[in-house]
Amino acid sequence: MINNIWQNFFQNNFDKQTAIFFLAHRSDLGINIFTVISFFGNWQFLLPAMLVVVGLLYFKNNKKFIIPLTLTVITAEFITFLGKHWFHRLRPLFAVFKETDFSFPSGHATIAIAFYGYLAYILIKLLKNKYQWLIITVTVLIVALIGFSRLYLGVHYVSDVLAGYLIGSSSLIIGLIMTERYFLDDKK
Repeated sequence: MINNIWQNFFQNNFDKQTAIFFLAHRSDLGINIFTVISFFGNWQFLLPAMLVVVGLLYFKNNKKFIIPLTLTVITAEFITFLGKHWFHRLRPLFAVFKETDFSFPSGHATIAIAFYGYLAYILIKLLKNKYQWLIITVTVLIVALIGFSRLYLGVHYVSDVLAGYLIGSSSLIIGLIMTERYFLDDKK
């Protein structure tokens, strides 16, 4: 029954209508802008970024964040991989560029929350809550723009992005709980 509701609402109505909306309102300028924004959710950017963050944490003697950050990102990516192979959902028609894997859930949305969310957490902890609202605002903006870019470029449906946000949020929450419970020394 839940599968029928999901298929009827998302795959047949809402998802397709929003894909048509973005297709009808796409422009060359928008494509250029959102291609750049989407790049910040690509593995080609995030793998080196993650290595830089891990390196900085290691050399600045903040090693306590390395394992939970790595596990948060790997868990998010692994669940996304399983979801793509479980659902086998094809990409929307008329995408700006060709993607080779399945559509559901969005890996960009997943990793945006998992990586950038955990990075925000690290910054807030290291800066002792200084600039907390600025860090949170910038992180939410980055995550929202990456998700929106995937819709604008026509490579995902809304339900793909929402599922990615859910997976990324779940992985992030587990990573934060694990960090607070097992890796931080609150006596300092």
